[in-house]
Amino acid sequence: MATKTSKRTGETSTTVSVGIRIDPKIKFALDIMGRLQKRSLTAVIEWAIAQAIAQQSVDFDGSNLSTVLDKIWSTDESSRLVQLAIHMPEALTYDELRIWETIKATEHFWEQYSNGSRSTESRLLASHVRSFWQEILDHVERNKASPTILPMTDDDLGLGFPPR
Repeated sequence: MATKTSKRTGETSTTVSVGIRIDPKIKFALDIMGRLQKRSLTAVIEWAIAQAIAQQSVDFDGSNLSTVLDKIWSTDESSRLVQLAIHMPEALTYDELRIWETIKATEHFWEQYSNGSRSTESRLLASHVRSFWQEILDHVERNKASPTILPMTDDDLGLGFPPR
């Protein structure tokens, strides 16, 4: 997925370039739709995809994918993964599931009682996940061969005290 860079330094476009292969008959149909709707080929494809997303139901509560996407989408990768895990855990890839399970297993990312314990209903501290996102990704990558999820330690998070 390539993000276009605008002519101004440091700015990125709000669109992403995607290369696809489609059947010539479908391409012809899209061209005809574009003529009828007075839209570019790109606009017709975006419209058709948006229609398909709006019609795609999600199993758990009868809402459509478009509605759920409004809850999940964020420009922040860590927020997007957390919201996907909360709202559509069945859509997580294996790698995303390893990240989410690491977050769930790491106490630092959850609200705790004053005595240091946490309840099963603890709240996720999304700001901590966001702050330590790269460390989370690095930890999961380092431990990808482990058959079990390894919670992150203070040392993994860079919170350990240096030796004397």
